[in-house]
Amino acid sequence: MHLDLTAASYIIFGIVVYYAALFALSAWRRKAAVPTDKHAKRPFMVLVVPAHNEELVLDSTLSSLGQLEYSGSYRIIVLNDASRDRTSEIAHRCAATEPKLRVIDRSPTEGGRGKSDVLNHAYRVLVHWCNEDDDWLEGRGANEIVVGIVDADGRLAPECLETVSHYFRDPLVGTTQIGVRIGNASSGLLTRMQDMEFVGFSWLVQVARDHFGSSGLGGNGQFTRLVALQSLGAAPWSPDALTEDLDLGLKLVEGGWLTRFCHLTYVEQQGLDRWRPLLRQRTRWIQGHYQCWSHIPALLRSRRSKLIARLDLVLYLLLVVTVVLVSGTMLAGLLAAIGVLQVSDHFFDFVPQGLLYRGLSLLLSVLPVVAFMWTYQRHSQHAYRWYEVPAYAVLFTLYTYVWVFTTARAWTRIILRRKTWVKTPRVPLGGSAPPFFNAG
Repeated sequence: MHLDLTAASYIIFGIVVYYAALFALSAWRRKAAVPTDKHAKRPFMVLVVPAHNEELVLDSTLSSLGQLEYSGSYRIIVLNDASRDRTSEIAHRCAATEPKLRVIDRSPTEGGRGKSDVLNHAYRVLVHWCNEDDDWLEGRGANEIVVGIVDADGRLAPECLETVSHYFRDPLVGTTQIGVRIGNASSGLLTRMQDMEFVGFSWLVQVARDHFGSSGLGGNGQFTRLVALQSLGAAPWSPDALTEDLDLGLKLVEGGWLTRFCHLTYVEQQGLDRWRPLLRQRTRWIQGHYQCWSHIPALLRSRRSKLIARLDLVLYLLLVVTVVLVSGTMLAGLLAAIGVLQVSDHFFDFVPQGLLYRGLSLLLSVLPVVAFMWTYQRHSQHAYRWYEVPAYAVLFTLYTYVWVFTTARAWTRIILRRKTWVKTPRVPLGGSAPPFFNAG
């Protein structure tokens, strides 16, 4: 059997060029507008914390949220999603001594339906409080409120709200995503790989895409105008979306809102320390990504956002198949090496065979990982010593093949029409968290 890999090689080459362009563009960072008037009115921030069986981490999260430095006003809403542990007890204990925290308990009949359903519940309640002119919101209207989503294991940087607020001085900005770090990155190799994944993606891709207005939203550390959410209807977060964050960002762009990425602050979250839950989580992400292909026609038709933003998002959605393309090409090469398959590849045939050809082939092979490692070393809080870099570059390359396995699992679930939303488990925190508020 003979297989011609020329077309696949040129596609992979195009993908490498695309990411090389993003890498170059990421060096030119946009800055948030800093108000000249230090007394300028800041948006009213409402932080929503979805919580389903979060007793291991909630106390610590609420402690950090209660100590944020913000010259404006902010509130915290904990959505207890029918938890069966001490989540509700912990949240209510904190709320009893602090008026800026409220707890909403979802009943067992409405709980456990996924994060989208929890966030839509919070949205409906918040809109109701606005319409009722609730004093807790200081009489603010929807046009003054920005909704921040913080996972139950999330810790915002102390100055986060102050920094993010500057992005919303532009009335066209509908949402802003901040960088994500893995708080327990140094606890093991698996958590360190996740830190490389998040930090590298943020600085290599998100910073560059901020220029286009196509930065993606994450499930943790996203801030969205309430009026932007209202523009999407009664349920801004699609109920069946497995990646509700990506889905929301696409709908906002289709609606003409600008999406921004803030590289000036961050949220820390837990990395998973076991393979099984990591594989389940990544499978959900991949399946949710394929779900969002349904947005491609709307992105192409929309005239409310810049063409470059819409095209970049379409490309981002389609590039999920890269892992399949690269893996398939490598598998074909392996089968050819053992004589099972005959392959031909006329990629770069116009380059004379010899040193130049081998040099270009090597450059294209190592360029992506070199760019990625350089990015991580420059921006990580856990940079490696110089002599460790080659070994960890190899380990991270091997780690990325997790996406091959999870892609296969996601395809299986799509074929079987399984759409269940599986919650990511938490890792017990070391030590005891400080109390959220001082009672009495």
